[in-house]
Amino acid sequence: MRQITTDTRLPAAERNAIVVAAGLPCQALGCQNKATRWSNLCGLCERQFLEDMKPVFGKPSKEQLASAEAVVRDHYADKIASGVFDDWASQIGRTLSRPLAMLPAPLALKRRPYPKQRYDALLALRTRDRGVLTRRGVINLLAFALAVDALITPTIPQPVRNDYMIALLGQRFMRREVYSRTVNRYRSRREKTGVIRYGPNGPEELTRIVEEEVPTKEYCRIRRADLRYVGRRLWKAMEKMLLSGGRKGATWSGKKEKVAIAAHALHGPEKPIQRDDATPAPNQR
Repeated sequence: MRQITTDTRLPAAERNAIVVAAGLPCQALGCQNKATRWSNLCGLCERQFLEDMKPVFGKPSKEQLASAEAVVRDHYADKIASGVFDDWASQIGRTLSRPLAMLPAPLALKRRPYPKQRYDALLALRTRDRGVLTRRGVINLLAFALAVDALITPTIPQPVRNDYMIALLGQRFMRREVYSRTVNRYRSRREKTGVIRYGPNGPEELTRIVEEEVPTKEYCRIRRADLRYVGRRLWKAMEKMLLSGGRKGATWSGKKEKVAIAAHALHGPEKPIQRDDATPAPNQR
């Protein structure tokens, strides 16, 4: 798999031009187009990743998630048996929960331009639907992050590689794209009565004002920056409580190796990609 890592100090236009000149295929999973962006993606795939939070580089399968969850449970088996892990999970859950009083209306949420201002509202939104994190929830989130970081992240070019797991973790945690509600509003309209009045200006049809209750749907789309911010804060909480050294630590590296070995046992080692530059084949991972 050919990739280009462009200098982040260059303007975006120059970085895009370097990728276009290299003639690389788009690195998104199953895309047949040429790469035209500094992220080694075509314009459509980059827009889907940046704006729509579509996991264009791939997401773990059920078998990979199961193997990652087994690795996490095996690593914390003694902590789970002793009940310490439940205390950790409750602390993380309390950190990432907010009362429903902090959930504003969708239109009010639109007036908060920065992710930091919307953070408490998004956590209150999640608390309303799914409550606080349990031990099972923490293990599932940690296993999801582990599977993404071990099996998918190494195939992604820089600088997208560093943020992909964080973005998918925030998306997994929130599991929604639009926050909406339906409210009943009153509106006035004028309608004709069918009664004709003859006055100094000639015949006139009388009208009356009618007040009616109209259901109105308000909505606010949760932004990519919000999910990245939530994912980053969630990862910091788990890193502080459960991991030593974070993504660069020996604990996380050991887990990634175990997940990779389990994935190889399920599907076999990946075959090297034979690609002809003249006719690029679909990405294989």
